[in-house]
Amino acid sequence: MGKINISSYPHLKNNYGSFPCITKDLTKVPKDTVDVDSFVSVKSTCASSELAEAARAYLEGDQATQTSPMDDCINQFFDGTVSESELQAEYEKLLKKELFGSMENPTGPLTASLKEAATNFYNAFRGKILSAAAQRNNAEGEQYITGDMNVQRNWAYYNSDYYYASESAISAITEGAQNVSQEYGSTFEVPDYMAQGKTNLYNFNTALSGDPFVASDYHYIIDPDVAPPENFKWFYESGGDPYNSIRLTSFSSIDKNGNKIFVDYTTDEFDPTDPSKAQTWVSYTDEDGIEHRLSTDVVFDHSKDDLRNVLGLLSFSDKNTDKASLLNQFLSNLQIYPKGYFDRFPTVSRSMDFMV
Repeated sequence: MGKINISSYPHLKNNYGSFPCITKDLTKVPKDTVDVDSFVSVKSTCASSELAEAARAYLEGDQATQTSPMDDCINQFFDGTVSESELQAEYEKLLKKELFGSMENPTGPLTASLKEAATNFYNAFRGKILSAAAQRNNAEGEQYITGDMNVQRNWAYYNSDYYYASESAISAITEGAQNVSQEYGSTFEVPDYMAQGKTNLYNFNTALSGDPFVASDYHYIIDPDVAPPENFKWFYESGGDPYNSIRLTSFSSIDKNGNKIFVDYTTDEFDPTDPSKAQTWVSYTDEDGIEHRLSTDVVFDHSKDDLRNVLGLLSFSDKNTDKASLLNQFLSNLQIYPKGYFDRFPTVSRSMDFMV
């Protein structure tokens, strides 16, 4: 995906569907013909909490039955058809619908329960933003996988466009949440997600899952607070063959004259079926649209040394790009390893285990 343009786009149309209504002709009954003494009160069968839950389900979406307005505006933002300001405006509309429903002219300040509802709505919206960014990133990265991915292999992909797009979207809804709170005489504070262990709500780096088989095995990013360079991409994949656990790497023998014969079958080139092999590349597109790309093949020896810092494998020089220092700083925040490495060596990582 290219750099996401979130500047000026047509306003998002509100299309929340419609509800059926009675269209048959009504007949007015004379008042003196009705025995009102026989009328009894009828209690509603739907409690206010159930109504609130129904509204929440509608706003957040039910994948089995309907399209979510929340998902719609998030996807349109990532598609580039909704700007940051338009996303904020839509968020404020949906938040008010969540808090007040069809109530006319609500007044503040917000009660404790409404503040909690506003925070829960913000959390849900933020989670969907980060989930959409991670899903789009991973779907884009799958095109670079060599051969068939299997349980012996691992891979990772990182496109900084999704980091900055998600940050922009989060900034929009955060300002929207603060605006609505201030409108009703209250305040809004972003929760401390890391302290709460809700890493899926923190940022793109913590929400990202590069391994499609074991999400908790994601240790590629060392510090999730380090922002990437713009127009930056990184890809990594290791090899593996689930149907062949034994590989012949060398052969040695002694002939009838006592001469030793040794044959080395190993190579340094990447083989997608070899669990000791991997490859990685990084790219940066400069202001002139020129792509600068570096790549290398890696051979693992099944030891603690298999944990490799990407900067130790690839680094930009001033000859490659005028932003070499910034790029290399982020490369030092990335690491690679073979599948199952942290099961064998659980205490050797410099990385933060920030994934849930």
